[in-house]
Amino acid sequence: WAASQNSKAVAVNNLGKWKTATQMTALTLLLASRDPSLPEQGALVAPGVALLYVSAGLAIWSLVVYMRKIWRILLK
Repeated sequence: WAASQNSKAVAVNNLGKWKTATQMTALTLLLASRDPSLPEQGALVAPGVALLYVSAGLAIWSLVVYMRKIWRILLK
């Protein structure tokens, strides 16, 4: 959208990539915690949920950084 509104594109930062990696790791842990063949299923739930919270924080942080950049372009 931003590129179509202006000739200048806003560069993507690495926060989105970290968010995605954190989110995928969290989902992997949470799915693995449902496997009955694992001896300690419950041990994976807490780290999985914690990583989901971290990924949510990274998503908000990434949004703020992106909006600051695009806002400067839109105000010109």
